[in-house]
Amino acid sequence: MKLVYNNPLKLFFIFFLCIIDNAYSQSNLFVNESLNGTFSQGKMEGSISKFFAHDKYYLRSNFNVKILRLFNIKRDEGYIISFSDSTVTKINHKKKRFAIYSFNEFLEENKNNPQDGPAEENRKNEDESDSGEEDVTINISEKIEILNNFKTRKAEIVYKDEEESGLFIWFSESTLKSQAELEILKRLEQMFDGSIPPNLGMNAMDIPYDEHDIDSNALTIKFKAISKDGTFTYNLLKYSEQDLLPEIFKISEKYKKVKKL
Repeated sequence: MKLVYNNPLKLFFIFFLCIIDNAYSQSNLFVNESLNGTFSQGKMEGSISKFFAHDKYYLRSNFNVKILRLFNIKRDEGYIISFSDSTVTKINHKKKRFAIYSFNEFLEENKNNPQDGPAEENRKNEDESDSGEEDVTINISEKIEILNNFKTRKAEIVYKDEEESGLFIWFSESTLKSQAELEILKRLEQMFDGSIPPNLGMNAMDIPYDEHDIDSNALTIKFKAISKDGTFTYNLLKYSEQDLLPEIFKISEKYKKVKKL
């Protein structure tokens, strides 16, 4: 049996639609990050996974904080922010429970929850007041290093105050922030009037690269802070397009729906 297609223009149109559909389906983004730190009285370690889809943002964070031998705090939480129906699903994976809020309900709860951190404006004011009192040296290398499978360059920022401390940042201009992430970030900023709560995982590595002639959408691959109080290290482990939603973001049928978490 021989298949003959007599309309080349129609065939081209079908192929064009397939390409567009494939590009759209691959625009979803999966991100995996790790965090760990040590300080005088304990240590912390954790991981953050994110999935950016067309109209949804998924987050799952897992943290373990140990303070001396007195406290061992473990948290395994998640969020699903759906812009299509204006809802926020909050998940406690440890307790196997979840609650669904409207945007207004979530905004109101977030406003009344002090553990979400100080307002962005307060942090900016603190940064501005501190900046004039410190002797800062910044060195940006031109050497390319392969780190976590990314092509990176290294920036060293040394603060010469009473106790010398430093920041070491590996960034990539070969791999830039995805449009999927930038679009969700824009929607979240609109939703929270420019100040996204830290518990949604979007404020951790907000570095003003453009102030140093670096692409503003450069990816932070590794961030290490060293001071007399301890060390903190961030690693970007994965940043790739992915069509299907990973299982770690799905709510198990065994989880119980509650009114509030």
